[in-house]
Amino acid sequence: MWFKNIHFYRFEASFKMTGQQLHEALESRKARSCGQMELSCEGWSRPLGLDGQMLVHETDGKLMICLRREDKVLPASLVRELVEEKAFEIEQEAGRPVGRKERTDIKDQLMNELLPRALVKASHTYAYIDVNKSDAKNDWLIVNAASAKKAEELIMLLRKTLGTLNVVLPQTNISPESAMTQWLLNEENLPEGFDIEDECELRAAGESTSVIRCKHVDVASSEIRAHLSTGKRVHRMAMNWQEKLSFVLHDDLSIRRIRYDDELLEQADAGGDQLAQFDADFSMMSAELAGFIPAVLGALNTTDRDDIETQVAQ
Repeated sequence: MWFKNIHFYRFEASFKMTGQQLHEALESRKARSCGQMELSCEGWSRPLGLDGQMLVHETDGKLMICLRREDKVLPASLVRELVEEKAFEIEQEAGRPVGRKERTDIKDQLMNELLPRALVKASHTYAYIDVNKSDAKNDWLIVNAASAKKAEELIMLLRKTLGTLNVVLPQTNISPESAMTQWLLNEENLPEGFDIEDECELRAAGESTSVIRCKHVDVASSEIRAHLSTGKRVHRMAMNWQEKLSFVLHDDLSIRRIRYDDELLEQADAGGDQLAQFDADFSMMSAELAGFIPAVLGALNTTDRDDIETQVAQ
């Protein structure tokens, strides 16, 4: 289980629940199948799937959880088409136009007919809680999600399940946007252990919608820097950390398209045993992210804010 896209949140107070206690709490909102008239439903599933018994999988003191969501597949275009067909039939038979309220009633009736027969799409969002025994201020919730919306869905359900969930987005001295812009302007200011790779996205400051996306190019070239000199700023950038992780840092502090070094993957090889492989992957990945996340935050906290803002503005 190697997370490829992460959103991470800091606990404001130490997370106190054990794996068993968290499992018992999650059972109150265990995943189930959608009812006939439900558009969607969500709940907690076993991280190990059919091989697991618990709603929490614990490895090295870290607690893995899994949100399972079901959505009925009813394309809006199909519903609109069926509503139009029904409205046309009524207009032809009754010789009168169909108003907005009647169209709404037609749509509701069609939904009642279609929902029980609709296909169901299932999705899973994984996350884990990393409890730092030596520093309670560094307990983390790390969500494997490509979008902030998916991460928030998991957080919202976890908050409903537990009654409270005191997690917040980390605060940094400077924004990722400002830091990435400054690093691209002058690679000498890159934090130790980090390197820039061959991809970035630049956007114009203010209300302009101008966007430049660069892939497989020398992002340190004069051409790219010329765009920065016109006021554009970096909103995402491909980077590398200690030659262990390649990733794309986004301006919302999310980390996406993580690629782990082959040597790490080889070290986690458990010889074909699925359960042992899950544990090995989880253990190796969480150990690397435990060093990587503080390094990212440190890079955004140790650089002098005034110096960065001055260089970006120039």
